[in-house]
Amino acid sequence: MSISARAVDALISSNRILVVGPSGSGKTYLSRRLGELLDRPVVHLDTCFWRPGWISTPQDEWRRVVDGLIRPARWIMDGTYESTFQVRLAAADAVIVIERSRWSCLWGVLRRTMTHGNALRPDAPPGQPIDRAFLRYIWRYPGHTRPLVRHLLAEHGRHTTVVVLDSAKDIDRLVLQCEAIPTSSESTRPESTTA
Repeated sequence: MSISARAVDALISSNRILVVGPSGSGKTYLSRRLGELLDRPVVHLDTCFWRPGWISTPQDEWRRVVDGLIRPARWIMDGTYESTFQVRLAAADAVIVIERSRWSCLWGVLRRTMTHGNALRPDAPPGQPIDRAFLRYIWRYPGHTRPLVRHLLAEHGRHTTVVVLDSAKDIDRLVLQCEAIPTSSESTRPESTTA
């Protein structure tokens, strides 16, 4: 799929970009590359939500954490996290939705596990358990989480640029298109302020 020059321009001029999709879909790779190319700080939600030993942050506390994460004027935020998606969507200028197949995502998780093992990853604490609940989340994503993301985008994301990527090739194409933009390009949009 080719991404229009207009969509790429809108993405490049966005100060706050969400990258969402299933585990193993390529969110971290894309977020890190865009962070380098667009000079935006990258926030990996897994590093903020999961405590050592993969203990989750309680939901009331997580909401406060997310409220703090969305305050800065510029970021690329990697992670779906349905419970706070609407809050992050309201703060975002653009959303990149990765919609890859279950098998591609499972392969992505397997490859990541073989590459990193229990070592520290750039996007999450070490030692992620590849258990039944995690695999079930990936398997159920197309039928459960993806429709929710689409619904929230339709209902609350009218102010945002939305780019949908269906494959690893789409991710690579987007990176190449962003690399082709001259580095002197700066956002023409005024930076957001927080109250």
